[in-house]
Amino acid sequence: MRAATAIALVLILMLNAGCAGLEASSSTSSYGAVAYAASTQDWRLHWRAPDPQQARLQALANCATADCQVVLEFGPGQCGTLALGDPGFGIGLGDTPAAAESAALAECQRKGQGCRVAEAECNR
Repeated sequence: MRAATAIALVLILMLNAGCAGLEASSSTSSYGAVAYAASTQDWRLHWRAPDPQQARLQALANCATADCQVVLEFGPGQCGTLALGDPGFGIGLGDTPAAAESAALAECQRKGQGCRVAEAECNR
């Protein structure tokens, strides 16, 4: 009985370790997208999707405006975001949230003023 309990415990620990490994590997191969609608300045950011197509589809599905378009896609290990201004917007891609936010803000400020940057999300 003790041997069976010990074997069961070892199997559970091995299974948990395997699942943890799967979770870690899936986050390193995830994708993101930003959808934006110029008519309303509505935008949606989706990250940690299993593939680029799912990232695009989910960002568009969450953006409830008919003219939403994907304006940024980002891959494994990358961060992405958007900054809104008057007029227009800027997109940012980077290896860190700060780099993505800085890029989005800089692009937005080249086009207009009063830019506000959204918190970047990363595929990690």
